[in-house]
Amino acid sequence: MTTTDADLFRNVRLSPEPSRSPEDERAQRKLDAVSGYRILASFGWGDDGAGHVSARDPQEVDSFWLLRYGVSFARATVDDLVLVRPDGSTASGEPINPAAFCIHGPIHRARPDIVSAVHTHTGYGTPFAAMARPIRAVSQEACGFHGDQAVFLGEELDVLDLAAGGRLAAALGPHRLLVLANHGLLTVGATVGQAVGFFVLAERAAEVEVKVGDRARVVSDEAAAAVYRSVGDPAQGESIFAWLRRTRLGES
Repeated sequence: MTTTDADLFRNVRLSPEPSRSPEDERAQRKLDAVSGYRILASFGWGDDGAGHVSARDPQEVDSFWLLRYGVSFARATVDDLVLVRPDGSTASGEPINPAAFCIHGPIHRARPDIVSAVHTHTGYGTPFAAMARPIRAVSQEACGFHGDQAVFLGEELDVLDLAAGGRLAAALGPHRLLVLANHGLLTVGATVGQAVGFFVLAERAAEVEVKVGDRARVVSDEAAAAVYRSVGDPAQGESIFAWLRRTRLGES
């Protein structure tokens, strides 16, 4: 990945659209987060409550929105989202998944350029993560993460404190995808749509790796970089998210 390609993602403008007030921006981010949870549910992910989609608040930028604990992802609504403060408390006093704060809190703090992070346990992302290595350039989907991924090699499989979350954030660095060894996948984005769209793309890339294994041909760095310029464009994450809303949720 060239410097220009990296900057394409890292320099994405994060402030609300000029025509959108902070209140409207907050409403949009919350709607997108709810769609994100429902999209995860449409694949059967998060049935056991493991997983989270965060959305940074546009005004209280050190806080973010999460689904309150105990709500089915498939039935998530905007009213079920709670604002999580920097200390882990919620504005409404309702509980959240404690691992969600320990993972997302340090990542949001370390990455002011992102609005959202997505993590859940999946049928292919989790077994792929057990190999404790990056996704190789063996598919079109995989090239969306060429030079834009990292691996966390720690053994904190149950992230229940901020120190462990901080190590995840440090491993992620400036990248889009983090492979949590023996745990699963995590993606971030400058919008909720990007984070969700690229999470699904990463799961598809992991599926290829798990099914084909070492028999796969790995394309050259030059070829992978060329594909990254289109498949890895932030707009592609938004496009995937839009398609998922139509095809998985029946939204217009």
